Amino acid sequence: MRLGLPILATGSLAMAASVYYATAAVRSQWLGRTYWRGRTDTKSVALTFDDGPSPDTERILDVLGAQKASATFFMVGREVESFPGIAQRVLAEGHEVGNHSYSHPSYLFQRAAETHAQIRRTQSVIAKTIGVSPQMARPPYGVRTPAYFRATRALDLQTVQWDVAGFDWKQITPRQIADNVLRRAQPGSIILLHDGDSAEKNTRKNTVEALPLIIKGLRDRNLQIAPLSQLLSEKTDKLTKGKAHS
Repeated sequence: MRLGLPILATGSLAMAASVYYATAAVRSQWLGRTYWRGRTDTKSVALTFDDGPSPDTERILDVLGAQKASATFFMVGREVESFPGIAQRVLAEGHEVGNHSYSHPSYLFQRAAETHAQIRRTQSVIAKTIGVSPQMARPPYGVRTPAYFRATRALDLQTVQWDVAGFDWKQITPRQIADNVLRRAQPGSIILLHDGDSAEKNTRKNTVEALPLIIKGLRDRNLQIAPLSQLLSEKTDKLTKGKAHS
């Protein structure tokens, strides 16, 4: 009997590790197809921004416009409702839009019905606001569940994570954010940054200031900034900017 306790404990730890990997590991394919890096033969990378739109999104758009760079914005539904004009500007300036839930919960702690509602509601809000339905989704915190994949399959959404993060949710300087990106970026990288704050506590001022450093650093290394759908075009032909909302 004494031997049974360590075995049970070890089994529980292994089970917990498996659940964590399946749901939270960015590269995990256990529960469903997930894209975390693009094609590597074009020396291109993609910039992505989560948690907006917000007033900082406008400053990010100003930088992208001045630098003639494209990006994908994974939008939170309630923020689209709060800042519809900014959401519309994102599309009008040629950037791509993705689904990042309605209120930014962790799907791991949601009932299946609520997970479905989060994703469906966001699709509807974005489509009504900007006139296109996203074809890409990124779950909050990168956490995927069986219910999440059932919902995205029903809506024909492809899941896109990342392989490089700026860690701009931490209290770090613009230079540190840029260095986090530039140290790891390579052909095919999908770069994670933020144009909003899901907790609505912080601005993205440091991300805005880091962005010109990131763009210059990438281009100095001959890494071009491409639309995310283009970076993934070798892997799927279903990732497009969006389909017209009827």
